[in-house]
Amino acid sequence: MPESPTPTGTGPHRPASSPPLSPASSTGTGPLALRLAGLAGIAASVAWLIGDILLLGKPMGSPDQYPILNAYDGMARDSLAAMLPASTTRLAWGALLGVLTGPLYLVACRHFRQALRPQPRRVSLPPYLLLTAGYALAPFAHGSFFYWGQAAKAVHESGARSDVLTALPGDLATVLFIAYAVLLALWVVGSVWLAVLVLRGGTALPRWMCIANPLVCTVIGTLVTKLWPGAIGTALQGASLSAANLLLFTLTTVAFWKKTT
Repeated sequence: MPESPTPTGTGPHRPASSPPLSPASSTGTGPLALRLAGLAGIAASVAWLIGDILLLGKPMGSPDQYPILNAYDGMARDSLAAMLPASTTRLAWGALLGVLTGPLYLVACRHFRQALRPQPRRVSLPPYLLLTAGYALAPFAHGSFFYWGQAAKAVHESGARSDVLTALPGDLATVLFIAYAVLLALWVVGSVWLAVLVLRGGTALPRWMCIANPLVCTVIGTLVTKLWPGAIGTALQGASLSAANLLLFTLTTVAFWKKTT
């Protein structure tokens, strides 16, 4: 909890002590701003979830249908197998929903800063900056799926046997995965830092809220999307990060909403 201001006098018209400040008022972040930040995170997560469904939620094509898949394996193969059957319009909207709502995540990152109050800036500012930097990179990574999928579709539909043209989707994937690697590295370091501080106590969140970070929520989101059966599981097969963010910002929004009532 924030420290109360030290009284400077005890005259008849001056109270001996001042009432403790709420977490919001002591930082200059009002209750409305905190609530709007949480709602921004939830709105962005829903938009990205829909975008992921549009990008990667189709039943996967097979190498018999799309020979270009033979050049890939693992996650890259699965992603292309889901995008190749999708229309250009579907892929475009899937990408744009994420890119255009990306700034909402930066607003929502205010919750990470608030979560660590009243810890000293030297320990609370770095995880906030690391996590915010990861969210700043996310729209590029999300939107790049459109170009990657469209390049693969163009190679398949052209029937060309050019080595240069066939290599184009792979080149795009390399740049995309570099951005994802940096993003995830920032999230891992920032999440561990955040979780340790919350678990130690003395922050605006209870200790059990150490799970409210991108790393833990991504593990939960991955399990949910991978284990969900049937058509819903297929639709969510590429939405683990968006599901994680929806869980994360729902948790922090509920926590701060209660603190500011």
